[in-house]
Amino acid sequence: MKLKAFRIAIIVAVFFISGFLCLSMVSALGSNEATASVRWSKTSPSPGETVTITLSFENKLQKQIQVARIGINADWMPPDSAGNPVFAGPQYTSNPVTVAAGDTFTSETFSLTIPSTAKAGIYTYYIAVDGYDSTGAGFSWDSQRYSITLGNSNTASSTPGPSATNSDTNTNNPQIDTLTLIAAITITGVIAVIVVALFMSRRKGQPATPATNNQTWPPAPPKEEPSESQQNFDI
Repeated sequence: MKLKAFRIAIIVAVFFISGFLCLSMVSALGSNEATASVRWSKTSPSPGETVTITLSFENKLQKQIQVARIGINADWMPPDSAGNPVFAGPQYTSNPVTVAAGDTFTSETFSLTIPSTAKAGIYTYYIAVDGYDSTGAGFSWDSQRYSITLGNSNTASSTPGPSATNSDTNTNNPQIDTLTLIAAITITGVIAVIVVALFMSRRKGQPATPATNNQTWPPAPPKEEPSESQQNFDI
């Protein structure tokens, strides 16, 4: 019984660990392993205006990677119905772009319309990249936040300096926290399964308690002495 319980525990533990490994295939690329920049057609575009943008992504790893999606998210872009950030940019999911170690990938130029409801002022934005590393595992990377002013200007500009109010790298990348939560749940589940298996095996290994009978028995009848007629005599 003990062996069977341990086999069940091992099978369940392997299941939990395999699930964690599958979920952790998508990981966060380190902040020092890549950089990104944006080239705007105007330094300070006006609300309601359409500008052109080009995104650049530099691979600082010592191995090649593939880019499947690259996009920009700005403060004026509302999230989708599920609360997830929305990005503007090209996708290469059907044919990922290979970026060699130390090389820079530059996307094609695309258009971005700033909503007319946006007010003039300073906004922040960041660049997000999804792709695959040299082993085929997926990665997700967010740049630090940069700032841009919505106003009037006709001068082309590259990415401005980072905003002093929010320049932490991967501020909007919940991937690390998600993996930590998945790891905690997986470890907790494995420990719980092993504890239950040990408890069940100990319970099954204990000898059964003998049944007790607490019924009161009547007193035994007195032993009858044989009568004289029943006594044996020697002749």
